[in-house]
Amino acid sequence: MAAVGDRVQVPSKRVGQLPREGVVTGVSGGLLRVTWSSGEESTISPSMGSLMVVGRVKTGVKKGSAPAKAPSKKAAKAPSKKAAKALAKKTAAQSDKGKRAGAAKPSSKRSGAHKRSR
Repeated sequence: MAAVGDRVQVPSKRVGQLPREGVVTGVSGGLLRVTWSSGEESTISPSMGSLMVVGRVKTGVKKGSAPAKAPSKKAAKAPSKKAAKALAKKTAAQSDKGKRAGAAKPSSKRSGAHKRSR
């Protein structure tokens, strides 16, 4: 599937015509927003073999430049004793939930399909 920034090509419908070329400017599910070399824009839903990705659009970033640094994050504080107790209590309650009488058991993906023993 094409991604934003990919150069794409749609084969021509007539013999002798050049294929249509453009750049993907947006992706939403199976729909692609394409800006064609003529300046027009289209939203298309490509099927198998109807669209070829032929490259990527070059960005203005130089090869020798260093990547931008992410801002430093402060060290996370350890949880307080009160918060640690509350968390332990919550996880214990969740683990006991399945042990109660009458609790629903998870169903298998194959309902009714059993292996036969030979």
